[in-house]
Amino acid sequence: MTARKKTARKKTAPKKAALKKRAKNVVDRLEKELKEITRQVERRLRPLERELAKAERQAGTGAAKVLRQTRARINKLEIKGHSDLQKFLRKSRAEISKGLTQAEQAVRPKRKKSAARKKKAATRKKRAAAKR
Repeated sequence: MTARKKTARKKTAPKKAALKKRAKNVVDRLEKELKEITRQVERRLRPLERELAKAERQAGTGAAKVLRQTRARINKLEIKGHSDLQKFLRKSRAEISKGLTQAEQAVRPKRKKSAARKKKAATRKKRAAAKR
C-alpha cells in the first residue's frame, strides 16, 4: 500500500498568495485614492491660505497705522508747567514715542526683498568675505 498524499498543504500556498495579492491591490487602490484626496484638499486650501496671509498683512498694516498716528499725536502735545515738570514730560514723551515706534515696527508686515536689494546684500557679503 502506498502512502497517502497530503494535498491540503499544497492548496494553502496558492490561497495565501492570492490573499496577499488582493491585499496589495487594496492597499495600492487606497494609496491612489488618498493621493487624489490630498491633492483636492490642498487645492481647496491654497486660496484660504492666501486669504489668511492677506488678512494678517492688512491687520498688521492697520495696527502700524494706529500706532503711527498715536505717536504723532503724542509728539504734538504741548508741554506747559514748571521747568522740572516740562523736562520730565519731554523725557517721558520721548520714551513713549520710542516704544510706539518699536511696537509699530514689530507689528508692521515684513516686505519681501526685491531682486535689487537681494543683489546688493549678496555683493556686500562677498566684499566682506574678501576683506577677511
